[in-house]
Order: sequence, then structure tokens, then C-alpha cells
Amino acid sequence: MRRFTRILFPISVTLFLCGISLGLLGRAFCTRSNDDYTSIQPESLVPDTIETVLHDEDLKQLYVCYNDANCVNVYTEEGKFLWCVATPYMRNSYFELQDDKLIIYDGDAYIYDAKSGSFLGIKNEEDLNLSYDWENEYTDQFVEGDCYFDSFQVYKAQADGTLEVIVSRPWWHHIFSFALCWSIGFVGAIGIGFSIFLEKKNDYNAVKKKVVFENHKAKIIKNYFKATTIVHAVYTALNIICAFFTDWLIIGIIPLALHMIISSVILWNMKDRLSCKSEEKQVIDFWGTTELGSFVIAFLSVIIASSIAG
Repeated sequence: MRRFTRILFPISVTLFLCGISLGLLGRAFCTRSNDDYTSIQPESLVPDTIETVLHDEDLKQLYVCYNDANCVNVYTEEGKFLWCVATPYMRNSYFELQDDKLIIYDGDAYIYDAKSGSFLGIKNEEDLNLSYDWENEYTDQFVEGDCYFDSFQVYKAQADGTLEVIVSRPWWHHIFSFALCWSIGFVGAIGIGFSIFLEKKNDYNAVKKKVVFENHKAKIIKNYFKATTIVHAVYTALNIICAFFTDWLIIGIIPLALHMIISSVILWNMKDRLSCKSEEKQVIDFWGTTELGSFVIAFLSVIIASSIAG
């Protein structure tokens, strides 16, 4: 078991660091501040995800908008690139078509001609009647001729209900997608936690049959960790089962989290100051690690239950 842990731990650390590094590197590649915002730009190919797609039916143009890159690539309805505009750095900007104008705004509003991309000026967003619409509606019912998009592609719905790709980003952009980076980092974090748990369990197994608690505080802390672990396990099971009927139990994670925060501050400080035998310490460390791991699982059950409850 220890040999397995020695292999699992460095692999997990590598995955975790790779996931975090790819995510940060992707944001560094995407984040742009374009000082030459009055000029037409070449097509932007930075690995940013598509924030939204606007469609001008009269001009028959698609406006593919990117947040971190602060830019908009403009295409024909068939996916032929026309022009691009990009603004100085803005975080969480909005994109809007209004009166034959393309507006990119967050405090300042950069206004471009929707047909040609010619720069028209800068105004304060409060002086304009803007919608601040950033939510995207997802559907599996496609209307022929309408355009749809995901993080890296734009599609046009066909008569048979299928989607034809009309704008596609390079395959390597997926390497820096938030979902992939988060997943790699998450798997690495789970592996690190599991490795630590196995180490603690090995130490626990070595002493559990012979340990006799002589320190009263140590015994209380051990029993408290054990009882909390059981509560977390019961909550996890009930949360997932109840999700098929109701979502009311999901909110139960809030008192569990508050309890975890408060009890950790108190009990883990007490544990670190204990004067007890090494065997007692090993048992307490095991149940403390188990308590923390069971809370993480309980938290994950909220995500699963939310998905089930819909």
C-alpha cells in the first residue's frame, strides 16, 4: 500500500500543478489590452472561450465576442472572416448591437460601425440605453437557419435538426479551457487527498488494535472526529437519495460547513497542543483526515444532488 501511495502522490501533485498552470497560462494568453482600438484588427486566434455570439440579420453578419481577449471577430453567416475590433483591457465586459452599432462596454463604451468596424467613438455606458444582457439560453430545440454556439464553435441549424459548424477555433484552444484545466486540477487534488488518507490509514492500521487512550482530551477529539465523519456520510447518502424527490436537503451543507469551520479551528488547535502517546496521535490524525475527506464528499454530493434535482 505504501508503494502505491509513493507512486500516486507525485502523479497527483503533477496533475494538480498542470491543471492550475494550464488555467493560469490560458488566461495569460487570452488577456489582452489593445491600445490601437480605433483600427481594424486581423482575426484574433487567442485561446479564449466564446462569451456570446450576436447576429445582425439585416447585415447577415455574426459577431463572435471574447471577454478576456476584449475583442470581437466578425464573420458572414457562412463563416467567412470579415474584420475584428479589440478594446483596451476591460474585465467582464458586455457586447451589444444597437442601431447599426457594435458596442463593447464596461464603464467606458467603445462604439464601432456594425457593418464595417469603423471606430465611432467612446462614451460613458450610463449615457447609453444598454441592456446589460450577458446570460445565454441553452436549448436542444434548434430552429433552421438560426445560429448557436458553445465555448469554441459557432453553428447554424440545418433543416434536419443538425448543427453545421461555421466558425471553429483551433483544436489546441481546448487545452486551455476552464473545464479541462479545472478537471485536471480537481483529479490531482483528489489524488493528493487520497494519498494522504492512505498514509494516515496505514499508520492507523498499525496501532488500532493495541492503542489504549490514556489522554482524556485525545479520546474526546477522536470520538468527535469519528462522529462527525458518520454525520457527513449519512448526509451524503440522504442528500443524493432525496434529490430524486426534492432539493430541500441540499441547503443542509450550510450548517455542516459552519460546523466544520468552527470545530476545525477549535479541535485542530487542541489536537496540535496535545501531549499524548504517538499511537493516540496516529489514531486522531486518521479520524481527523477522515472527517475532512467526508466533508469534501458531502460537498460534492451537493453538486450531484443539484444536477439530479434539476
